[in-house]
Amino acid sequence: MIRGWEIAMAAILVLVLLVPLSLGCGGGGGGGKVTITIGDVEDLTGPSASAAQWSHITTADMVRYWNDEGLIPGVKLNLVTWDERYDPSRDLPGYEWCKERGAKVIYSLEPSFSEAVKPFAERDRIVICSAAATKPQIEPPGWVFDFSATFAMDTKTILKWVSENDWDYSKGVPKLGFPGWNEPLEVDMDKAISEYVQDHQGKFDYVGAFLTPTGTANWAGQVEKLKNCDYIFWAGGLQAQFLKQFHDAGYTTRFISSMAAVAFRGFMVDLFGWEPPLDGMISTFASPWWGEGDSYAMVKLAEENLRRYHSSGQADEIIYRGGGSYVGSSQSMYAILEILKAAVEEVGARNFDGQAYYNAALKYELSGPVWKGYPQWGFSQTKRCWQDDEMIYRWSAEAKDLVRISDWIPVVIE
Repeated sequence: MIRGWEIAMAAILVLVLLVPLSLGCGGGGGGGKVTITIGDVEDLTGPSASAAQWSHITTADMVRYWNDEGLIPGVKLNLVTWDERYDPSRDLPGYEWCKERGAKVIYSLEPSFSEAVKPFAERDRIVICSAAATKPQIEPPGWVFDFSATFAMDTKTILKWVSENDWDYSKGVPKLGFPGWNEPLEVDMDKAISEYVQDHQGKFDYVGAFLTPTGTANWAGQVEKLKNCDYIFWAGGLQAQFLKQFHDAGYTTRFISSMAAVAFRGFMVDLFGWEPPLDGMISTFASPWWGEGDSYAMVKLAEENLRRYHSSGQADEIIYRGGGSYVGSSQSMYAILEILKAAVEEVGARNFDGQAYYNAALKYELSGPVWKGYPQWGFSQTKRCWQDDEMIYRWSAEAKDLVRISDWIPVVIE
């Protein structure tokens, strides 16, 4: 079984690394088309690759789809990808690498990247499209646009939902704890939890955050400190060993998790199966789920692209291992390209630059049939986070899948 997993992962990784090669040929564009380059900064081989690589595949597939369908007349999109390896020391080199290749728009799922390059992006007039935003990325508003909810908003949203829908307060105030790594993402989440608890007295007793150096794998101390919690907030798959060590120690709790956890579905199921601690875990997520294509045209498009550009076996593997990464990143990437199209229509393909994209992004709002069923999201002169709503999912051993347990609910604005 493990050997089969390794073979499958190797095959997918080869696919990940080869996909960009088919999108980057020719500097002048075929058939007289103008080539516009998009940068893609992802962790393809580091600790978050088990989630980020699927986002990269989505990005490549969506660029290919827009090229194949000719959705921006006179333009050929070119994707260039930098492996960030979840290493902050590679953030600025990756930014410069994309800039040298002509990228005026850079997409990234890596939180440290968008924080690190924000001032340089403003200087160079290059737009950063983030899908893992922290508060410093978007405040004050600048050249980083967040195509998701910030993780602080996401954290407060699930706390609000749990307090209103999951906990029985006749049992008292629930104890809440948070294990994580001491990095921008979890620091932002810890601050969000503290703020929410302070602003909503009597909803949670916050035992505290126990943040360890990035890369920590031994969580024995944190397990003992959090063993009596009614809820433990979990940032995502990078801290999966905490869940395993907590469970192996014989302790039980209700895990609640950010939207990032959904991207690690295959990794987590491989680790635990569908038994506790996964069964019953509650997660936020920014997108409708697989199989909801009849209600959401965006999900249908994601499913069609997956089958269009990958074999049946590869597609099934991406759905299983990538969890929500592919379907969730599809909506982000489609919006990113819609803004690019609007910028080209406004200034012309040969005059396209980062400033044109920036101007178009400020006016962007969801519209058109592909967004049927979605709330009205968008940006403005002061708003850099497009998403105002999320859904809540429960991990279910009975369904062997994530089951949606809410409609769109407003995110808690900071």
